[in-house]
Amino acid sequence: MENNQRMDDVLFSQKYECKECQDEILKKAYYLGAYCKTVIDNSFYSKISKENTTFKKWLSTQIINAKNLNKIFDKATIFENKLELSGSRLQDLSNQVTSHNESASKIISKYTISYYFRKGFNEYIKFKEEQKENDKKVEAFNKKLKEQNNG
Repeated sequence: MENNQRMDDVLFSQKYECKECQDEILKKAYYLGAYCKTVIDNSFYSKISKENTTFKKWLSTQIINAKNLNKIFDKATIFENKLELSGSRLQDLSNQVTSHNESASKIISKYTISYYFRKGFNEYIKFKEEQKENDKKVEAFNKKLKEQNNG
């Protein structure tokens, strides 16, 4: 990472992929989980509606299965647009979700799909924490560099 690269420049798909996902629908569920977590996090800080938890509440009532993945994606996209959320991470994850064509997928249990959705959701949390730590290191390095150049 460049010394001045910010947290938002690092994309989830660059650091994480669902290596054990052999089927397109599992990849879609995985990236959709990460996308939903990103929408939830960004919704809380929306300039349109601060501390908005509507999507989070809606998602908590949904059954995560093959039939509902597109419905969940559509709802997340609606909230992304309605709350004017933006950023390279949202765009990256939206692209990842839509790049996996599940129509050729074999029949997979709702439990497996739900598992990979949750896995993507949780790995996004882990990714975000890693990026916060990296940001702190970059800021400390830049501060030290600036002090050396001024001193």
